[in-house]
Amino acid sequence: MHFYCPKAVRLLLTLLTFTAMKSLVKSYLILGLKFGLAVWLFSLFRIVFYLFNSSYFPEPEAINFIGGLRFDWMTVTILYLPFLVSLWFFPRSNTKLQKVLFLFSTALAISSNVLDFQYFKFTQKRTTADLLTTKGIQEDVFRLLPQFILDYWYLFIFAALCFWLVKVLYQKIDTIETSRLNWKGYLLFSIPVTVLVFIGFRGGVQLKPLNVIQASQYAKAQNIPLVTNTSFTLIKSLNKESIVVKPYFDEAELLQLYQPVHQFKADSSSKKLNVVLIIAESFGQEYIGFYNGGKGYTPFLDELLQKSIVFENAFANGKKSIEALPAILSSIPTLSNTSYISGKYGGNAIESLPRTLQKHGYATSFYHGGANGTMGFKAFTQIAGISNYYGKEDYPKDSDFDGNWGIFDEPYLQYCVKQFSELPQPFFSGIFTLSSHHPYTIPSQYEGKFPKGNLPIHESIGYADYALRQFFAAAEKTNWFENTLFIITADHTQENSNAKYANLLGTYRVPIAYYAPNYFQDTVIKTVTQQADIYPTAIDLLGLESSFISFGQSAFQTVTPFSVSYINEVYQYIENDYVLHFNGESTIGLFKWKTDNQLKSNLALPNNTETKAIKAAMEQRLKAYLQQYQTRIVNNMMTYENR
Repeated sequence: MHFYCPKAVRLLLTLLTFTAMKSLVKSYLILGLKFGLAVWLFSLFRIVFYLFNSSYFPEPEAINFIGGLRFDWMTVTILYLPFLVSLWFFPRSNTKLQKVLFLFSTALAISSNVLDFQYFKFTQKRTTADLLTTKGIQEDVFRLLPQFILDYWYLFIFAALCFWLVKVLYQKIDTIETSRLNWKGYLLFSIPVTVLVFIGFRGGVQLKPLNVIQASQYAKAQNIPLVTNTSFTLIKSLNKESIVVKPYFDEAELLQLYQPVHQFKADSSSKKLNVVLIIAESFGQEYIGFYNGGKGYTPFLDELLQKSIVFENAFANGKKSIEALPAILSSIPTLSNTSYISGKYGGNAIESLPRTLQKHGYATSFYHGGANGTMGFKAFTQIAGISNYYGKEDYPKDSDFDGNWGIFDEPYLQYCVKQFSELPQPFFSGIFTLSSHHPYTIPSQYEGKFPKGNLPIHESIGYADYALRQFFAAAEKTNWFENTLFIITADHTQENSNAKYANLLGTYRVPIAYYAPNYFQDTVIKTVTQQADIYPTAIDLLGLESSFISFGQSAFQTVTPFSVSYINEVYQYIENDYVLHFNGESTIGLFKWKTDNQLKSNLALPNNTETKAIKAAMEQRLKAYLQQYQTRIVNNMMTYENR
């Protein structure tokens, strides 16, 4: 009996008879061990990352770590590509070159991932490329690097130990003896290497390469950082500035669902009050006693809020200072991995609170005690229409420099009071404080004066609050104080020690309050508001006639209040009692946040008919918001004149 044997099969059977088969098996083994060593390293990083930040992931699941292997495989394939290519061409030669290439990629993997063991606490997301590419932030990183090394020295020891361990294990693998492959053995060896690289480079065999958005297949929104790794998010966020407009609706339906054009009419109570906007660095609600039954580090702010219109459920639109200014001044939240300031659309014509006030005769200025170019603040305030920007270089006394970041808050805020007293009224002035920014330096004469709490930031919050007390004490003696609307908020939140805030809701909770001596009664409002609402709310409070584009709304209007943010490739949309998590394609979570602030009970499951209509309505409104936002930014339609 004769069997038909295809030529390819006969060739394979022939090759398998060669004595070189032993070398081929060893070459496979060496490839698997070295590639596996790199993947193991990323799994180690994921476990240690979780241990450092376990309070942010109260309910980790095994699938988070298992699903992460897919992202690690893709990351290793890309990051170690030079090594894999050298292995493909020279399976057992040029081993010194291969070792150098492997260890170089290992150094990149270690440096990026170890960074996020601590930096994640500040941003609650894996680091993206904007940390390295944004002008202003680059300078800040290098300036503060020595202090970072001093504060987190143990991370550098851990990184060095990881590098040493990988080097030792790599050398152990290299002791496996094998002879050089002949051309037939090389052919069989190169095939799996090619497949490994091709599939790994795409993160699987799906139509589109693996991206951060696919992490939601293995985790709820809160746990997405456990699935990804920092090298992956850095690689994926390079050259990702362009905004892609998703046409969810036609024009008519879109306008029915969401309209960002706002028109205010003057009323009989129109007031040309001065406007002083205070953005307190890192003043999350967690640190403020007013929001926590008196438990906090801000005795003065607690007193001031008792005399103000305060929004209990107020949310930031971002997690970085560079994301705060566009949201607060111009109602432009950052809804991508690149901040609006540093993105390719940052030069668009835009509306802003100071520009609108200028049209009503206001003088405009902005004060920040940091270096003049930091965070792109100076450039953005110019785009936003502010006439005068004052930074560290404009401050008259070098002796008040904190040695790291800028001018201490107390003397700088006193300087602001004097500056305001020289301005023509009415005026708009913004102040961005800085002493409660890492490394949390306070003047030596105040050491031991403020509670240290259980986080490094707590003492500096106490000092910054004291500086605000002195600011208001001095301001009360001026001729402009009684005729001023003070808007108090924070740029973003910081580290958490209270479980109530260690979640995707709490990490955005900031104060938003409006204080005007003799004009407004103290009121606590429980409806949702966001930083992007500050611009239209201020115009509404002042009773000024104005028309502009805003991706927020007056907090006193009767339309449905909401808040939007974006983190780890997920949009978070808060409306009334519910919060929706949407990945750009579908809803991955719906939670009743007022009774489930840890977001444990997902109401978006297909079999939950009770909330099906709520989910559909919220998703519709969010999609319309995103489409308007994307369309107007891409097409430079951010002003009323170009609406």
